Amino acid sequence: MEKNIENSFSGKWIRSIASNLRRIAVLCLVVALASAVWALTRKQYWTASAITVVPGGQQTSMGLAGLAGLAGDLLPDQLSGIGSMMNMGPTALDINLVFQVVTSRAVCERIIFKYDLLADMKVPTMDDALLEFRKKASVFLSPEGFFVVSMEADSRENAAAIVNDIIAFSNEELSTIITSRARRSRLAAEEFLSAAEESLLIAQDRMEQFRAETGLLFPEHQGVLSMDMLGTLETELILAEAELAGVSGTMSSSSTAYLEIARKVAFLRSSMMGKAAGDSISYFPGMDSMPAMLKEYENIAINLETRRAIYLMLRQELESLKLEEAKDSPTLEILVPAVPSALRSYPKRGKMVIRYTALAFFLSLLWIAVITYTKQLLDDSTTGPFWKNVLKISRSQLFPGRKRKKGYHRPS
Repeated sequence: MEKNIENSFSGKWIRSIASNLRRIAVLCLVVALASAVWALTRKQYWTASAITVVPGGQQTSMGLAGLAGLAGDLLPDQLSGIGSMMNMGPTALDINLVFQVVTSRAVCERIIFKYDLLADMKVPTMDDALLEFRKKASVFLSPEGFFVVSMEADSRENAAAIVNDIIAFSNEELSTIITSRARRSRLAAEEFLSAAEESLLIAQDRMEQFRAETGLLFPEHQGVLSMDMLGTLETELILAEAELAGVSGTMSSSSTAYLEIARKVAFLRSSMMGKAAGDSISYFPGMDSMPAMLKEYENIAINLETRRAIYLMLRQELESLKLEEAKDSPTLEILVPAVPSALRSYPKRGKMVIRYTALAFFLSLLWIAVITYTKQLLDDSTTGPFWKNVLKISRSQLFPGRKRKKGYHRPS
């Protein structure tokens, strides 16, 4: 015979719900008010996010992945592992390196120190602060190779500023890590350039000392001028001697004109000898010391030009390596910058009230179901006596100090 719904468990449960509907409504109202008040006392947080990318990472990584899959299909079983190895190209290594740097302890500690998060988190050690910080900060790497950097903070401005600083600090850390041959070559070139610059300065100082000691500022030009000057003096001397020889037959050696011409010849002769030997007041060195000076000058000039050529070559190579390093080094480029959000991420008061109210409603229904099922077991003629006896024994075990009923005596 079909069981009547009125005497079934579901019918009794529905009747109990209808009988206690007012109490359920009051309970839900109290829970809604309590959850609303509790939500008002919670500290507010805002979330900011930025989308970044490693330049060249998407196309290269997807191309390598496709090539690796094709290689894995074409190669025999013994060599199928080579296809998976192709996925670990420079781009994959760069993306993994960037992810490790963004989530590194160094970047997190710089953020914590800059914004004084140790005091806000109320933690005793940096390790505890890092655990709390990583609960609020997150870095997600999408399958397409995009980095999503998010941060939850107690103000809109701080959330956006921390995200931007995480990206900036990560790029600074990446710039100090040696990850490519171009960077290693650049560091070596900087050391060589520093040594070449020091050597060039030594050669320049030696040239300056030589010019100060000898007076040869422009040796070739000064040599030509010295030769022209000596030629002019020799021409003047020959003319003066010819004139003196001409007047010697007609004039006395004691005459004024003869003495004047003789003095001119003596002066020109002494000037030529002084220019040939070099005097202290002349800007032109003597001709007898000029070959040795030019030889020393040429050695110093060759040394100086050699070091200058090496310095210029290393400097040009360094600039080329810097360009290659900037092109090949992994960096984070911002696609969508972090901006202060308009809506807070926590607490969502409306959702909290609805969630806790719904939870209270379902718990009340569950409690009524438990009570209804218990009453049904106790009222049933087949199971009631057993469960009542179990409850009586349990009560006597849990509360042994209760007064015994009158008329009961302990057997002697």
